[in-house]
Amino acid sequence: MDTFWPGVGANWGRWGERDERGTLNLVGPEKIRSAAASVRSGRAISLARTLDDRLPAYYPAAGESAFEHRMITWWGSNAGGDVQAASDRVSSECHGLEITHMDALSHIGHRGRGYGGRDFASMAGPDGVAECDITAAAPVVTRAVLADIPRLRGVDHLPAGTAVGHDELAEAAPGLGPGDALVVRTGRWNAPSPAPDPGDRYGHLSGLHPDALRFVADRDAAVVGTDGPGDAFPVAVEHCRLPVHVLALVYLGVHLVHSMVLDELAAALAAEDRTDFMLVLGPLVVPGATGSPITPVAVL
Repeated sequence: MDTFWPGVGANWGRWGERDERGTLNLVGPEKIRSAAASVRSGRAISLARTLDDRLPAYYPAAGESAFEHRMITWWGSNAGGDVQAASDRVSSECHGLEITHMDALSHIGHRGRGYGGRDFASMAGPDGVAECDITAAAPVVTRAVLADIPRLRGVDHLPAGTAVGHDELAEAAPGLGPGDALVVRTGRWNAPSPAPDPGDRYGHLSGLHPDALRFVADRDAAVVGTDGPGDAFPVAVEHCRLPVHVLALVYLGVHLVHSMVLDELAAALAAEDRTDFMLVLGPLVVPGATGSPITPVAVL
């Protein structure tokens, strides 16, 4: 099937007409065993950002903050008597530019179609998504390969707005194979970024060029994670606002993980002169959800 980017086709129908897992179908018991075989020291590293109430909302309808933490009780308990309890409630957007999260395949449509060629208007509605929700992706355990682009270039971080393409990924992650997760570091959290112009919600953020999806498709990667929003902003093409999201989620069926924290992982892998590790993704099991806040865990 022809899509809008040369060299990137579609996986529609590859795993059946009503498939909801996309390239996660490549992550079976053998791939999980290979992930476990990559573990050497047993060190676990969180790849998630810290959540707090000051994170700006991405969608205007979401309110003032992308995340809210509220205490419900700090003394009284439903148990009564001499039992005290502290309990709280958290709420969070699934998407945005600040929260570490995972996209379900139902998050994005293109030209009225979702993953597998589904009618996007029937796929998503006010009560949630009918197919390809985040429960189809939970959980994920696979071998991952870090493409540390600043290390490849010999710098601390990429300039804000840098788009990483096919050739740099091929050089930085030559060992990427079918069913692996590709994790791309740009050094975003160390890069000063100019404030967006009025009316521009994205500004300058490093990420992937749509041509990077040629590498993803050629290697049959199961998941793509970055320390940015996935797409680089400003986007590299004029005819599509979110080309990386569209190519990955709609056409290839590749789940995306955004806003990861990768500096500690990069330093640890460099110290061991390696790029591979075991990646564990456990999105919240929310039927009808288009994504989930997540704490990815790397096990070295």
